[in-house]
Amino acid sequence: MAALSSRIRWPGVAEAAARRRHLPAAHLVCVYVVLLLGLPSVLIFAPLGSPGTPANIWGLGALLWWVLATLGGHNPVRGLTWYRCATGLFVVAVLCSYAAAMAHGWYSPAHLRRGINDFTLMVPSVTELADVQVSAADRGLVAVFAWVGITLLAAEGLRSWRELERVISWLVFLGAFMSVLGIVQYLTGLSITSLYAIPGLSANSEFGGVASRSVVNRVSATAAHPIEFGVVMAALLPLALHRTVHEWGNRWALLPTVLIAVSAGLSVSRSAVVSTVAALFIVLLGWPARWRIRALALLPFAVVAMRSAFPGLLGTIYALFSNLGNDPSISGRTTDYDAVAMLWGQSPTFGRGFFTFVPQFYRILDNMYLLLLLELGVVGLVCTLVLFMTGFLSARAARSRALDARSRHLGLCLSASLAGLLLALGTFDALVFSMTAGTLFLLLGLSAAAWRLSAEERGAADAPG
Repeated sequence: MAALSSRIRWPGVAEAAARRRHLPAAHLVCVYVVLLLGLPSVLIFAPLGSPGTPANIWGLGALLWWVLATLGGHNPVRGLTWYRCATGLFVVAVLCSYAAAMAHGWYSPAHLRRGINDFTLMVPSVTELADVQVSAADRGLVAVFAWVGITLLAAEGLRSWRELERVISWLVFLGAFMSVLGIVQYLTGLSITSLYAIPGLSANSEFGGVASRSVVNRVSATAAHPIEFGVVMAALLPLALHRTVHEWGNRWALLPTVLIAVSAGLSVSRSAVVSTVAALFIVLLGWPARWRIRALALLPFAVVAMRSAFPGLLGTIYALFSNLGNDPSISGRTTDYDAVAMLWGQSPTFGRGFFTFVPQFYRILDNMYLLLLLELGVVGLVCTLVLFMTGFLSARAARSRALDARSRHLGLCLSASLAGLLLALGTFDALVFSMTAGTLFLLLGLSAAAWRLSAEERGAADAPG
C-alpha cells in the first residue's frame, strides 16, 4: 500500500510541492518595495550606517536567498546569462576598487575642498581620514551587495508575467502613497517626522520637512531630498501609465498616474523634469499613433489644470531652465571637472573605493558618472555602464519579442523608466541616495525578468508540437 501510495499523483499535491520549491520572489520583492518607498530613506539601523536602511537589509537577505536557492538547485535559471555576467562584472569591479583603495590609501588635497560650511573646511589628520574612508568603503560594499541581491532576485525569481505585473502594481501604489504625502506637504507644509517613530530605527539626517524654492514649497515625502523624490516619481510614471492604459475600465485607473505626475513637479527639480521628459518621450515614441495623438491633445489641458491647482509652480520650474547661465549650481558643476582630474589620475584604473569620495573631506559631485569614475576607475565605470545598458536593452528586447501586447507595453515602459533614471544620474549623485539606487537596481532586475519571460514564451511558442 505504501509503495502504491508513493506512485499515485494526487490532484494538486505535485503542484503544491512545486510551488514550495519555487523561490517566492514576488512576495519578497513586494516587501522590498514597501520598505524602499513606504519608509523614509534616512531611517537606518545605526550600527550599519547610511546603507543600513530596512530596504538594504532586506536586499542582503535577498542575496542570501538567491545564493542558497541557486546552490540548492531551486533556481531554474542555469549557467551564465547576460545579466549574470553584467552583474558579476560590476561586483568584481567594486571589489577590485576596494582592494586597490586599501592598498594605496587616501589623501585629501586642499584644493579639492569646496566649503559648504565651517566643518567641511577642516583639514583632516591622516588617522581621521583613514578611519572615515575605511568605514565608507565598507558601507559601499554593504550597499552594493544589497542592490545586487534585489536585482538578482527580481531577475531570476519572478516566474510569470502575472508576478511581474504584481510587483509593478506595488511600485505604482507605493508611488501614489508617496505622492499623496508630497501633495499634503506642499499644500500644508506638514512635516512627516512624527509619523515615523519606529523602534530600532534612527534617522541619519533630518527628514520630513518642507524646503522652498522661489515662491513655492519643495517636498520630499519619504525620500531624503526633493531631487530624489522627483526622480523616483519620474521613474515610476511610465509604470503608472502602463497600469492606466491596460486597466482603463477601472474607475481608479487614472488616479495613481495623475498623483505621480503631479508630485514629480512638486519637487521643483531640474533632474526630475529632465527624467520625466526623457521617460515620456520614449513612451510616446513606442505608442500607436492614435494613442500618441490623444496624449498630446490632452497635454494643454493638463498644463492649465496644473497651473490652476498649484499657482506659481510652473513658473518656478520654467525659471530653472531659463536662467541656467546665471545659476551658481550649474557653474559649480562645471568647476568639478578640473578639480577632480588630478585626484582621478592617482588611481585611474580601479579608483579609490566605492563611497569613499566623502563630501566632508572633498566636495559634493552632482554627477554620478563622474563620481563612479573617481571611485571605481575606468574599469568600474565601464562595468557599471555595461550593467545599466544590459538592463535597458533587456527591456527593449522584451518589448520586441513578447507575445502579448500588454507584456510588450510593459517592456516599453520599463525601458522608459530606466532611460529617465540613467539620464538623471548625470545631474546628481544618485547612488548616494538609497531610494534612488534601490529603485534603479530593482528596475534593472525587473527588466531582466521581462527579457527572460519573453525568451521563455517565445521558445515555447517556436517549439515543435
